[in-house]
Amino acid sequence: MDIHLDPRSERLIEQQIRAGRYHSPEDVIVHALETLAKTEPARWDERERRQAVQEMLEFTGKYGFTLGEGVRIRDLIHEGHKY
Repeated sequence: MDIHLDPRSERLIEQQIRAGRYHSPEDVIVHALETLAKTEPARWDERERRQAVQEMLEFTGKYGFTLGEGVRIRDLIHEGHKY
């Protein structure tokens, strides 16, 4: 796999190696990816997402939950699906 980095990213990797934190660019990349995997929120699969939405809709219906005039829970859920 070939990876092409911008000059800033290359400098960051070089700084880490010069500081003695890593032995190679590969070490820096591997550590960065492992850190990303640990810190990135777990992604829900579609079934879990649909279940959460259904539970939210049931809650709002049961307790008459509103967000204020002109704002609907369904609109917020729709917005959330964009991301």
